[in-house]
Amino acid sequence: MLAASVLFFATMATWIGGLIAFHALGIPMQGDEWLGWVLAGLIALAVWPLAGRRAHREFWAHQHHGATPPRASVTAPDRALRILVMVVGAAGLVALCGPRNITLALAEAWQVLAPGGRSSSALLQLIGLLLCFVLMVPPMLITQRSLRRTPRDHPDRLGLELRQNWYVSAATAWVCCLLLGLIVSFVLAKTL
Repeated sequence: MLAASVLFFATMATWIGGLIAFHALGIPMQGDEWLGWVLAGLIALAVWPLAGRRAHREFWAHQHHGATPPRASVTAPDRALRILVMVVGAAGLVALCGPRNITLALAEAWQVLAPGGRSSSALLQLIGLLLCFVLMVPPMLITQRSLRRTPRDHPDRLGLELRQNWYVSAATAWVCCLLLGLIVSFVLAKTL
């Protein structure tokens, strides 16, 4: 509860402080537009890492009968790739969910593709599944091939399973956060 309160007040302080700073600098910025950027940053920097961690734990528990993922050392190249994935993913979330013109263009296209509530939720689910599929296929192909060649009792197998689980979890969490960010952006565009 304390962390949620701190996060809420930090978000509000960023929103209000940013508006004051933009006004002082003479930069034209609407309050709802800046709030969209702040919430996109919040989703990219806080929600996505937390969702990825939770997905990693849940996927591991599902595959290993309720067990928690063990701590295992990560190689330097894999650590660098994970950092790159997190940085590029966060930048992508902010770039797709922050700008108001992207939100308005997507909302307009959404009205054409899915005019009703039922078709809108079905389209959202379809887009989410397709994005998950596209983002999960490369890590699954790479790690599954290595896993097939590695015997079950080999010491490297655990690391390969953890690597596959991490990348699949990151892809799933990114898609969920993208959809959340777009929904928040749509709501801001429609109501404010």
